[in-house]
Amino acid sequence: MAKTRWYNPLTWRMFGYNDPKTGDFVEVDMAVGGKQTQSGERITPKKAVTVPIIWTCIKILSESVGGLPAPLYVDQTGQKAKGGSALERRVLRLLRKPNPRMTRLTFLKTAVVNMGLVGNSYNLIERNGQGDWIGLTPLPWDAVEIDTETLDLLYWVTLNGQRFPVAPENMLHFKLFSADGICGLSPVEFQAESMGLAKAGQSWSARFMRKGGFTGGYVIYEQFLTKEQQEQVLAKFPDVRQGDAADIGKVAILQGNPKIVPAGLSQKDSQFIESQQFQEEALAGIWGVPLWLANRASKTSIMGSNLEQQKSAFVTFGLKPYIDAIEDEINDKLLSKLGLFLEFVVEGLLRADSSARAQYYQAALGGSNGSGWMSVNEVRRKENMEPLVGDEYDRVTRWEMSTNAQQS
Repeated sequence: MAKTRWYNPLTWRMFGYNDPKTGDFVEVDMAVGGKQTQSGERITPKKAVTVPIIWTCIKILSESVGGLPAPLYVDQTGQKAKGGSALERRVLRLLRKPNPRMTRLTFLKTAVVNMGLVGNSYNLIERNGQGDWIGLTPLPWDAVEIDTETLDLLYWVTLNGQRFPVAPENMLHFKLFSADGICGLSPVEFQAESMGLAKAGQSWSARFMRKGGFTGGYVIYEQFLTKEQQEQVLAKFPDVRQGDAADIGKVAILQGNPKIVPAGLSQKDSQFIESQQFQEEALAGIWGVPLWLANRASKTSIMGSNLEQQKSAFVTFGLKPYIDAIEDEINDKLLSKLGLFLEFVVEGLLRADSSARAQYYQAALGGSNGSGWMSVNEVRRKENMEPLVGDEYDRVTRWEMSTNAQQS
């Protein structure tokens, strides 16, 4: 009987890979309780977010994308859809509340959380008898299998013990970067070792505090002890060996001139704080979240010397991959055939202060007898405003100057 595989693209698989030496498929046990790491920690998506920096990064990304304005535009004119037709009203209503249990904000945050942890967000497109989409239902990432061994791509969904196929046109599949173009690569799978190291450090620190800072050690006698003497020592020593923080200050009575030698290194000697900071930098880099945004104020960014430049870098390299994935999939499978498109507005995050923005636009429009490079409507679009009607609002100043010079 052939072995059932969770996912099977051409080379690298969602939960395994082809060993280049043997050509055999090597399973990764993500589907059965996580991936075992060299640190001894088994990492799953739920366990990964118990690491504070991972929680913070996923929270920042999901809430930032979910809170962005995402107007609906008419494809032919580029103007905002205001609900003037029945079609526009229906689409606006569905985008505002994709299913009875979720608003747009919750739906987008759920999608980003899934993409951030496992690289994919699966959402079932519900349609009526005429084929019009009437709702979007998020699916658990581990309830979906992707079948690429058949001629056509097919999604297999298992819900409430029932397994059924879903065609690609009925699956809204948001994904991060991919090795095969079909399934996004999972940060929890491919970066499990880094996450396991951070989790092991967190667990070790918790045990260290629970034991009152005692790292354990050895009781050394110069001579061999009889069995009765060993029992006497062990009867007196558990307070030190097994005590927790509540036992700090207690002592054990040991006779026979023993020597107590600590085992292992202290947190200071092992550079525990420096190691934790290094892990935070590495993990924050996985999601492109700057450390200052994750409330690690002591760290600066190489992405610019001021807050505006660092914020712009975060939007470009941190948020934009998620925004592009959502826009591309929604426009392709839901809106393009309706003559509509969705576009997130990120200018609000990239704006400088109002006075600097006003000076920039003044120069762009050709102020102070200069040669401008933007039209009035281009400025209005950047400010998320409706374009004005009239050719003069789509004209760049320098062309006016050239025309006037030729006439004169």
